[in-house]
Amino acid sequence: MAEGIVPPLIELLRGLCALEEKFYARGQKQRAERPGGIYSTQAHPNSKALWGYYREAYKALLDPRCTEKLLAQRRDCCQSMGDPADFACLKGPAEVVFTMKSKGKAVVMVRDCDGFGSDCRFELKPEGGGWKIHQVSRNTCGGGPWRTDLYF
Repeated sequence: MAEGIVPPLIELLRGLCALEEKFYARGQKQRAERPGGIYSTQAHPNSKALWGYYREAYKALLDPRCTEKLLAQRRDCCQSMGDPADFACLKGPAEVVFTMKSKGKAVVMVRDCDGFGSDCRFELKPEGGGWKIHQVSRNTCGGGPWRTDLYF
């Protein structure tokens, strides 16, 4: 089961990482070109449009891989464009743990992926002929409580 679930999830997370890096670079370029220069507090006139494009591209990549329940409870996505990007650790060797909880539930945990000591756990369920992300949780420092991520 792991061969059919983990590689597509990791490919998706790498795609989200690449997308974030691409839009982060665009944002930095925009920031340097804004009125008043790079240290200005004034936003670039096109910054809202850049965020809109980023959200649409993010959703186009992610939403087909999520269950209806996750999409219904999600508050928003794309809360930040950072350096390093979320899941940048997946460019190199990262610790990924797969657990088949039951016939209809798999859990994939990516350990310390953001470099700040937090782990990310993906609960996947079969829906529409494939395994889709049903819930995303994070914990801090590898030992804190798991908190549902409503912004994934």
